[in-house]
Amino acid sequence: MGPAVSGRSSMLKESPIAIVGGGLAGLTLSIGLSHNNIPHKIYESALAFSEIGAGIALGPNSVKALELIDSAIGEGFKKCVTYNEGVDADDNGNGTGPRSSEWMDIRIGMKDSFNTLITTVSHKGSKAPGRACFHRAKFLDELIKLIPADTAQFGKSLTAIKGDEGREGNLILHFADGTTTSASAVIACDGIKSRVRQSYILADDPDQPAAHPQFANEYAYRGLYTREQFVSLTQGQLTPGKGTLFCGNDGYIVMYPVEKGRFMNMVAVKRVSPSSGVGGQPFMAPKAGDTNWVQPVDKATMLGDFADWGESIQALLSQIQRPERWALFDHLPAPTYVKGKVVILGDAAHASTPHQGQGAGMAFEDSLILSGVLSKVLGPDPEIPTETRASDSSIDAKIEACFRAYDTVRRPRTQEVCRTSREMGEMIEFTLPGIGRDLTKMKSNLDKRMDWIWDLDLQAEVQRAVDIAEGILRGTEAESI
Repeated sequence: MGPAVSGRSSMLKESPIAIVGGGLAGLTLSIGLSHNNIPHKIYESALAFSEIGAGIALGPNSVKALELIDSAIGEGFKKCVTYNEGVDADDNGNGTGPRSSEWMDIRIGMKDSFNTLITTVSHKGSKAPGRACFHRAKFLDELIKLIPADTAQFGKSLTAIKGDEGREGNLILHFADGTTTSASAVIACDGIKSRVRQSYILADDPDQPAAHPQFANEYAYRGLYTREQFVSLTQGQLTPGKGTLFCGNDGYIVMYPVEKGRFMNMVAVKRVSPSSGVGGQPFMAPKAGDTNWVQPVDKATMLGDFADWGESIQALLSQIQRPERWALFDHLPAPTYVKGKVVILGDAAHASTPHQGQGAGMAFEDSLILSGVLSKVLGPDPEIPTETRASDSSIDAKIEACFRAYDTVRRPRTQEVCRTSREMGEMIEFTLPGIGRDLTKMKSNLDKRMDWIWDLDLQAEVQRAVDIAEGILRGTEAESI
């Protein structure tokens, strides 16, 4: 943890910043705030920290963000991370092994030309390994170890945020169990179905499409296999040692090792089309307001969705004992991520489809930028007695400036990731206009597609946010998008 900052701590001690949501986004933000000695509390609706899904894949930008949030994350990272086979990282985070820059192979998944290599996408902007994979729950457990026990409260489902009549500038959080709490500011990490996004940040126009998750016209199946099972099912034809993505008509399949190579995680994505569910259960597209995005199906329906794919793919799918279709959603661009001293972060702000592997990574970048700008702008203020806190507005102005700066820095990048992720899905499903199934054009696109995402100077982004916030406070800086 960083050095104590007496003034800042005393001012926020009685009304800490509230983090709503304790998933990967909320926990990494909490670690960043703790590292910079910024008082805060986590309010999680579940009865314990938890994550949905098995695998998570990170690019070099995501790993760098975690390292910069707090070096203490590094030890847990090393315990959980799985690189492509033959790759490791030295003490400086540099990849070792001749293929350390590789992200993953892109191959054809259809019976026609099955397993033909289109390209191997590699990271060239630094020496960091091109791909790092985790089991979500295991990495969450490592992050939890860095959260002090008194930081989190569970069973706190947020229902409303209102002004504090007794203390001007503060906010009152109302929870479903009838309790309330006062906070100096609110950072909502409450996921793609974010209540704060819908009912507070975009409350002036709650019916606008950007206020609600949008169905991406795709759904996914998930499978997890031991290495031995994977090798047996694929008869050794597919490698269990690295990330591989198989393209096909109206769908794709991605697989990669987790748990130090002991398991293979697989996600099979299908684009909704007239053929979806033919010969089995038809897909029922979620309606606006549906809260359940998962539909159980029979095995014949799942196999029918990939009937024209390679035998190894069908063999892997056949071993999913309780197949479920997970409808995929994302967010359309919101006009803002901030309203006063309330801000949204991670999936609450910019949920994307998974096609570029950047959902969690963008949340980690958010956590770095927001905790970094708050730390530098709040600064070691002179001690201000608690009884005079209500009449002092400087801390409120600083927090609001930091939130506005975060919005200015993060919104363009994260919304472009959402847009290009949908585009990526169309391309690897052979439906992108101008490319279709032209493998030469696809290779040209893929070989440079991820560079702008991976090669961002995150430390410079923190400083850019600081400069914007300080300009706002001086009245000399106009935010721009």
